[in-house]
Amino acid sequence: MTGWWWRTLTSLALLLGSAGTVRAQPAQDPPGEEATEGADEAAEGNEAAEGGEAEPAGPQLTPPELVEAPPVTLPEDAEPLPPDASVELVLTIAPDGTVSEVRVFTPLREDVDALVLEAAQQMRFEPATRDGEPIPARVRFRYRITPPAPPPEEAEDAEGEGPAEGEDVEGELPEGPAADDLEGIDLSQFDTEVSELGIAAEVEPPEPSAAERITLQAEELTTVPGTFGEPLRVVATLPGVVRSPFGLGFFLVRGAAFQNTGFFVDGFPVPLLYHLGAGPAVISSRFVERLNFYPGGYPARYGRFSAGVIALETAPPPTDSIRGELSVDLFRASALVSVPFEDGRGAVAAAFRRSYYELLLPLVQEGIHLEYTDYQIRADYRPTSRLSLSLFVFGSDDVLDQTGSFGGGVASEGVQNRLGYDFQRVIAKIKIRLPENVRLTLAGMLGRDGNSFTNARPGTAGLDFALQNTYAAVRLDTEIPWSEALQTNLGFDINAIIFDVEANAFTPAGLGMYPQPVFSPSGSAAVDRSIPRALGAFYLEQIIRLETLEISAQGRFDYMRYGDVSEIIPDPRLVVRWQVVPELLIKAATGLFSQPPSAFQVVREAGNPGLPPQRAWQSSVGAEVMFPEQVEVRSTFFYSQMWDIARQTNRTVSTPDGPQRQFFVADREGRAYGLELMIRRRIEEGFYGWLSYTLSRSERRTDNGRWAPFTYDQTHVLNLAASYEIDGWRFGARFQLATGRPRSSVIPYGPDVTSVFDADDGDRNARFRSIGERFATFHRLDLRIDREFEIGPIEGSVYLDVQNVYNAANNEGTLYDYRYAETANLPGLPILPTIGVRGAIQ
Repeated sequence: MTGWWWRTLTSLALLLGSAGTVRAQPAQDPPGEEATEGADEAAEGNEAAEGGEAEPAGPQLTPPELVEAPPVTLPEDAEPLPPDASVELVLTIAPDGTVSEVRVFTPLREDVDALVLEAAQQMRFEPATRDGEPIPARVRFRYRITPPAPPPEEAEDAEGEGPAEGEDVEGELPEGPAADDLEGIDLSQFDTEVSELGIAAEVEPPEPSAAERITLQAEELTTVPGTFGEPLRVVATLPGVVRSPFGLGFFLVRGAAFQNTGFFVDGFPVPLLYHLGAGPAVISSRFVERLNFYPGGYPARYGRFSAGVIALETAPPPTDSIRGELSVDLFRASALVSVPFEDGRGAVAAAFRRSYYELLLPLVQEGIHLEYTDYQIRADYRPTSRLSLSLFVFGSDDVLDQTGSFGGGVASEGVQNRLGYDFQRVIAKIKIRLPENVRLTLAGMLGRDGNSFTNARPGTAGLDFALQNTYAAVRLDTEIPWSEALQTNLGFDINAIIFDVEANAFTPAGLGMYPQPVFSPSGSAAVDRSIPRALGAFYLEQIIRLETLEISAQGRFDYMRYGDVSEIIPDPRLVVRWQVVPELLIKAATGLFSQPPSAFQVVREAGNPGLPPQRAWQSSVGAEVMFPEQVEVRSTFFYSQMWDIARQTNRTVSTPDGPQRQFFVADREGRAYGLELMIRRRIEEGFYGWLSYTLSRSERRTDNGRWAPFTYDQTHVLNLAASYEIDGWRFGARFQLATGRPRSSVIPYGPDVTSVFDADDGDRNARFRSIGERFATFHRLDLRIDREFEIGPIEGSVYLDVQNVYNAANNEGTLYDYRYAETANLPGLPILPTIGVRGAIQ
């Protein structure tokens, strides 16, 4: 019953200059003499000055006060801790009393630091105030961890002290003022600059429901060479990802195709995360809080993709001051501004980016047009410490138009290609923290996607395709921690989609007719159709912790309705982790994953409305080992079996209306297996780096029943990235080495005869060998230099980022002349340097 007045007195003592101690649970003992004397001495210092006149009162500052903190309990088999073990943190406490940022200042041990960081993020304070108004504050906080109390029989001899459960954790604020506004508090002895709007650096324990997850820290996301400072492009350097041609913004993960890996922003899917032409991410890096890459076995809260998932969580704008930022380099310019609300409970931020490739490319390459634009607006507000609201509006627009540019016109003379992507999203989210640390998140999304392409040759009807998607979605996620040994996660997500397809496509001749020349006006047909799709899912994750063993049993149940398909698809999954010793974790996972076909594949006029969802059974087993100096080693063996893969065909089927052509059929089978290895050193004393290696084999079963390499199979993929900071400079390098992907070659009809002329098609045809040969090995070196600067109120950096430093002539394909007699290599990206500057003012 004494806890409330003791906390009040402690806060007063801290305010007046006395040292104080706050426990994670309210203390039951009355204040000691030391605290009382400190309060009295401080009070005496505030008495009237000479002449009995009081000095003018300054702002009345009240420090934050700990209200709630979860316990930190080490596993029973963990190594013993030294006496008075503690982890010293620097906390940024928002005006609503929640912890908005945590940094470790004095680490203790890797496993302990991770647990303390996780607990600190869930702490709740009575906020600091200035003249009664809540303000943000930054404080030093020490988590003291003492060993469990002795058994009862021993405790009886310990001067009457009763036993305690788990670990006793104390939180200690430093001497002197415990809270102030962010500019007023003196933390010069710490490397704890107020984090800018952007990525939070944090250490996270393994996610129980994920077979494999890689989370990168702030500097690792923005300073990797060859990425132009884009966090999302770092994924291309991680294990399990094989190289995509030209560095496109799509990923080939564990032997699957591009479309089998999903991109999520705040829990909702988006069509792509990167701009075309090796461009940046479609969302400013300053809005990225965390990037989680799941190469396989992703959690049940995500779904409808049969390979991996890249999940991006955005960050709320800072609430301490107005901020502005401008960034310019050789290819694009961007601007950002953030404005907090007056009460300090939230803020609104906006960003805009525009490329100017269209001004530069004509100087070096005729007949190509490339441009992109993106924007983001985010507003966050916290009415109470248990409730937060956010609204995120963002969009992107890309256009790539080329005419006779590739290969100097060798085989593409007169070809007209235009590719366009655009999308818009509005995501509203409510986060509620209920008693007993139950967390609930309700979110809704409205969106629109558009993509189109044009492909034509002189004398042909051409192929035009435009797809417009309209989305409405809602999802609910709930976390219920029943106890330290038992946790339940559950939720649902519902998506309603309308696809509007407009196309002018080639059409084959009618049944029983001779093929007609493609340049005939009757050789193409228009398609204009709306396709509704309804997708709903319920998921349940049950996490059980049995000392060193952790089991996550999951089930996801997807209802899919599209075309002629309407069915419920269960996807059971299981993840098991065994912490053998603190330095060694063994993990295993298995589960089913489903993905509906694309909208174009189920169009009745040009597809198959009865295509089933593609399925995959993914399994993996691996280990994680921690070494001194923040070095970790991850190794994983994986196997993925894929079936019901749709392929293009032109066969005929019997229907009640007579024979009809069927343009897609889901009878393809695939498999992929291999080893992933990652040796990583987390950021320590300015240095970080990792080596990732993927050994894989991806195959598809052919019509004759044999297994053949997948089009993008790459046996060996090696990435080495390293970066070092010293005196405001950061130097980095990245090297990539990859086996060439399979290729096919022309089979001559006879001596000097590589093709034959088909009068019906008006074109020459060639025969190709089955995939077997490979392109030459790919290799590339990227370098990056960053220099930080500070000019008055402006802080920023200048960087030089060079892709393909030694201009390696990597081959991305083969071009043929119209007779298929002469060939030329389709070159990859040449040396691509860029210099940029970023400046921020607050």
